[in-house]
Amino acid sequence: MKNIAILILLLIGGLLTGCDKDDTTATADKTDDVVEIAIRQVKTGQTALFETARTNFINILTKEQGVFNDREYHSFYHYNPAQDTSRSVYVGMTQYEDLATFQAAGQKLGSSSEATTFFNTFDALTYTVLKPAKAGTVVDLTKVASSGQVLEIAIRDLSKYPNFNKADYEAKRDAFLAELAKQPARVAEFQWVSALDPNIVIGMTVYTSQQAFFQLATDPVFGSNPAVGAFLGTYPPTNYGEVCTVVK
Repeated sequence: MKNIAILILLLIGGLLTGCDKDDTTATADKTDDVVEIAIRQVKTGQTALFETARTNFINILTKEQGVFNDREYHSFYHYNPAQDTSRSVYVGMTQYEDLATFQAAGQKLGSSSEATTFFNTFDALTYTVLKPAKAGTVVDLTKVASSGQVLEIAIRDLSKYPNFNKADYEAKRDAFLAELAKQPARVAEFQWVSALDPNIVIGMTVYTSQQAFFQLATDPVFGSNPAVGAFLGTYPPTNYGEVCTVVK
């Protein structure tokens, strides 16, 4: 749907209430912060316009109270085999102090000229709002990959797995992540669930470099590990995903 990001921003405005007052103090509670994620495929011939429009929109967005830690990543590897590789894919993530802050920003800026210009330069592949999969986890986007590192984003829609069993999924996921954590290439792991659709879960893994990522991805020893095969074989990414370098 055209301008899906604008539509979602406006739609959720009527769904969310309340505000976390603690986030305005020196002892801010960062466990209820949320992260907006937008995976965008730039329209043909509009990369320069996209970059300018993105800067203009982010500039006004991050001036809003409770909006911060805006990050940007550029995909170099797509998990969707049918994806148009001639068009660049960028991933934007912005941290908000809570859902109500996200709501307020959407209501205020969703129909602004800066937003309209920016959203017209790309097609949205994925757009949602995330919270940590484990309640009580501190949210800090500054720690989600730094310059030179690589961020892998794997998206799963749990409703698409036949006869889905939550306990089985979590056991296989945790066993896989335990093996992944042993690999020198792996720097950090972040597990998220959509605050708008609990069936959407996103795993993010930070790697030391592109070379390290590809070496691990093609490592026959890691690939033949039973825990790796059990999770990826049973629960492959349903909405695919991206592997990215850090823009900012």
